[in-house]
Amino acid sequence: MNFRLLGKRKILKIFSFLVFLFVLTQLGQRLNNFEPQLQKKNLNQNDPNPINLACIFQGELDKNESLYLSLLKKGVPIQLIHRLTSTLGDAFNLKKSLPGDFYTLVATPDSILFFEYQKGMEEKYEVRGQNSKLEASVVPLEFTCIVKSMKGKIESSLWESMIKECQSPELILKFTEIFEWDIDFLTEPQKGDSFRLIFEEYHKNGEFVKYGDILAAEYSLTGQTHPAVLYQDPTGHKDYYDLSGKSLKKAFLKSPLNYRRISSGFSYSRLHPIFKVYRPHWGVDYAAPTGTPVVASGDGVIKYAGWEKGLGKVVEIRHPNGFVTSYGHLSRFAKEIRTGVRVGQKDLIGYVGTTGYATGPHLDYRVKAGGRYVNPLKMIVPSAKPVDKESLADFERKRDNLIYALNLLTAEEIFASVR
Repeated sequence: MNFRLLGKRKILKIFSFLVFLFVLTQLGQRLNNFEPQLQKKNLNQNDPNPINLACIFQGELDKNESLYLSLLKKGVPIQLIHRLTSTLGDAFNLKKSLPGDFYTLVATPDSILFFEYQKGMEEKYEVRGQNSKLEASVVPLEFTCIVKSMKGKIESSLWESMIKECQSPELILKFTEIFEWDIDFLTEPQKGDSFRLIFEEYHKNGEFVKYGDILAAEYSLTGQTHPAVLYQDPTGHKDYYDLSGKSLKKAFLKSPLNYRRISSGFSYSRLHPIFKVYRPHWGVDYAAPTGTPVVASGDGVIKYAGWEKGLGKVVEIRHPNGFVTSYGHLSRFAKEIRTGVRVGQKDLIGYVGTTGYATGPHLDYRVKAGGRYVNPLKMIVPSAKPVDKESLADFERKRDNLIYALNLLTAEEIFASVR
């Protein structure tokens, strides 16, 4: 009797388990049939009662990680990633993505509803769906522009004097670029020199974002004052000028690279370090580590880029008004540098090396004017276009306001505006 009861109980358990499997199978089939209907109903824009089913993906790019890879790790379908990145590329170059960039994606399994990409604190981009099409756009950001001032004296270097007051080295670079046609800040500054400037800072939500323009600046070099005023004319052209309206820009830079020292100057008779004979040295040698970037000192067209005996790998550039500059002993050329290519002032053309006859890494920089070599450090270089006569009165009015503010220089904020 007990045996039979035990057998009936086993049969009931097996029967119950089979019923459970049957119900579970039927429920799974119904769910599979129901899911496409929900998605279809959600995507039907004519449905008066749509069901909004979507996933939110948020992420921050890691080091050496692209947006594509980050989205893939989040589980976003590949076809959606392709659509998104190709559309976003219309507004933003994805090669400029950096670690820390943040994004938010709202999407269904087969459509993108909204995408936002935040690049640092300065740039924001959006992708939105429009009638099954995607459109990318730049989102304008509003910053608070605060105009500040700074002054100081040189104890050892401009860098050490300014970095104490700077949020980033960016301001120091902006300052040196204003005067780079007249002052070599690596070799010329002396203890006791002074500087002062008025500049813009951009803030967002009370936090520093970046520096704007330097509105006015002044550097006193061994007693000689170099003033600079930023002016934008009615055509939109913006440049730095001295107090008379003459552009601070010159046809050629003071030097075509950042260097450690001048190892050899221009000379009509110099003892050659290798051949031990006296011969002319038609250029200036700038000692610098191998790989130091070399830029074009002025606008022009590359006359020659190749090998020249003695100078090794060399670039020659033809400039307006009969000037030709050459850059010798390069370790390699910059990308796309070849004969016939047009380059602009400050464009990268190559890197310091020891090719040709050289005892160490340096740049041999030469200048020809009217077919004759001239000393690059002593030549008189023509300036860029001055302020037009029609705009001179407007320039003088704005110049006077900036110089007045410069003379009232304090460490406090001068004024603030919203841009």
